Amino acid sequence: MKLNLKNIVVLISVAIIGLIAVQIVWITNAIEVRKSQFDQEVKTSLVEVTQEIPKVIRQNKETKFFQRQQQLNQGVTDINALINAMLDNTPFQKFSDKITKEQLDSLIQSQMKKRGITTPYIFGVFDATGNHLYEADSIAKNHTSELVSEGINIPVFVDDFMLTQPFISIIFPKKNNFIFKKMWLILSISLLLILAVIYAFYFTVNTIFKQKQLSEIKNDFINNMTHELKTPISTIQLACEALNDADMNSKESQQTFVTMIKDENTRLKGLVDTVLKTAILDKGQMKLQSEPLDLLEIIHKVRGNFSLQINQLNGKILLDNELSEMPLFGDNQHLTNVFQNLIDNAIKYTSKAPEIIISTAKTIDSYLIKVTDNGIGISKENLDKIFEKLYRVPTGDLHNVKGFGLGLNYVKSMIELHGGKIEVKSTKDKGSTFILSLPITE
Repeated sequence: MKLNLKNIVVLISVAIIGLIAVQIVWITNAIEVRKSQFDQEVKTSLVEVTQEIPKVIRQNKETKFFQRQQQLNQGVTDINALINAMLDNTPFQKFSDKITKEQLDSLIQSQMKKRGITTPYIFGVFDATGNHLYEADSIAKNHTSELVSEGINIPVFVDDFMLTQPFISIIFPKKNNFIFKKMWLILSISLLLILAVIYAFYFTVNTIFKQKQLSEIKNDFINNMTHELKTPISTIQLACEALNDADMNSKESQQTFVTMIKDENTRLKGLVDTVLKTAILDKGQMKLQSEPLDLLEIIHKVRGNFSLQINQLNGKILLDNELSEMPLFGDNQHLTNVFQNLIDNAIKYTSKAPEIIISTAKTIDSYLIKVTDNGIGISKENLDKIFEKLYRVPTGDLHNVKGFGLGLNYVKSMIELHGGKIEVKSTKDKGSTFILSLPITE
C-alpha cells in the first residue's frame, strides 16, 4: 500500500482511536475493580459487625438481668418485664429486643470508618422472608426492595434459638460518587492523557496539511517568479541581440531598444524589490521614513499613474472625497505602494471594464479610506486568507493574472506599521471594498 498523506492520516486516526478505546476500557475496568473492592470491604466490615453483635447482646442481657434483680429487691413487679424475661433465650424473642437499631448502627459505623468508608448508607435487618426486624423508618421503607434485592447482605450469626436466621443488608446511595472521589486523581490523569492525545493528533494533522499547503504555495511562488523573471530577461536578451544587428543601427532603433532594456530592467528591479521587502518584513527590520505628507495628494498621484491603463480598458477611477487635505506623518513611498497595490488588484481581478471608487472620510482620531471595485469578488472561504503571505485567490476564468501573492500581505503590514487597520468586505462576482483606517498624526 502506498503511504500517501491520506493513508498516513487514516493510520494515525485508527491508532489514536485504538489508544483512546484501550484507555476507556482500562478506566472502566479500574472503576469496576474499585467497586468490587468497595463491596468486599463492606462485607468484611459486616462480618466484623456480626462478631461484635453477640458481645453487645450479652451486655444487654446482663444489664436487663441486673435491672430485674433490682426491681425484685425493691418489690416492684412489672408484668411486661416478667414476660420479656420468660421470652429471653427462646425462639420467640424479638431480634430488636436483643440489640437495638442504634447499637447495630453504631457497630456498622465504627467498622466502616476503620476501612475509610465515609459515604452515607442505609441498612436494615430482615428475616428469611424479607420482613423488617426493626420498625422501619420512612427511608428504610422507601428502599426495602432495593435493600433485599440489591443490597450487600450477610447473615447474623448469633448464639440463640431463633428458628430463622436474620440477615443484615446495606446499600450506599452515593457509592459511585464516593468511588469517583477516591479515584479522581487517576481518572483526571487519564482524561488529561486522552485530551492530550486528541490535541496532539489534531495538531499533527493540522500541521501536516499546513505544510502541504505551504509546499504548494511555495511551488506556485517559484513558478510565478520564474515566469515573471523570464519575460523581462528574454526581452532584454532580444533587445541586446537587436542592437548587435547591423541592420538595426539607426538612432531611432537604438533608442527604442535602449528604452526597452531600461523599462524591463526597472521591471526586474521591482520584482526583486518586492521579494526583498517581504523578507525584510518577515525579519521585522522594516523601518519607516516618517515625514509630514498629505495622504490626499498620494491618492491623486496614484490615481493619475493608472489613468492611461484605465483609459485603455474603458474604465474609470472615481474619487469621492469629503476632505480638502489629509495631513499626517508617514512613509511616502510605502503609502504610495499601498494604494498602487490596491488599485492594481482592482484592475487585474475584473472581467469587465474596471470601475473603482476611492472614498475618504475623517473621524475624531483617524482617516478612513475605502477602495471599492466591480471585480470578481472574493468568496467567504478565501476572505480570511487574502492577507496571508504567498496566498493567491483562485481567479476562475481569469488565467493571465500575474503576481506572487505578496501584495495584500505587504499592504496589511504597511498599514499596521503606520498604526492603522485594514479590513475587506466582498461579495462573489459583485466586487470588493477595502477599508483602511490610519491614525491622524499631525
